[in-house]
Amino acid sequence: MRIQVAAVAVSAAAISTLTLTAGPASAHAYDGKDPYKSGCAASKVDTGKKASLKNEIGDSLGTVRLYYSRRCGTNWGEAKVSKHGTGQITVFTKSKNISFTYRAGNGGRHWGDMVYAPSGVCAKASATVSNGIGRVNKGSGTTAKACG
Repeated sequence: MRIQVAAVAVSAAAISTLTLTAGPASAHAYDGKDPYKSGCAASKVDTGKKASLKNEIGDSLGTVRLYYSRRCGTNWGEAKVSKHGTGQITVFTKSKNISFTYRAGNGGRHWGDMVYAPSGVCAKASATVSNGIGRVNKGSGTTAKACG
């Protein structure tokens, strides 16, 4: 009887360990990676999806554009804002999204991390920007979906 109990306890521990160490089924090696450091941006394609980052009264504070890498099968967003702007860029697919927070600098050109979205997967990008204090200095926008 003791041997059976011990075997059940060992089996339960092994199953528990496997469950805890296994990653999500939808994770991909390119998810969350920089498109330029990874080399994926070398094959980037402008999807034609672009949106203005508008404040509450409709003034444009920048733009966000969705890009796709043919070689890597990934999407990411790029924002162009004031060189003093800070904010966040997020790229979405049906099953996941990845966000990147940017700081002032880089001439106002910023890009987010990638989401693996091979041919047939739709994606969109959104961004926020803050150029200072007050609601008129904060804007956001989201591109339409692009389906590869």
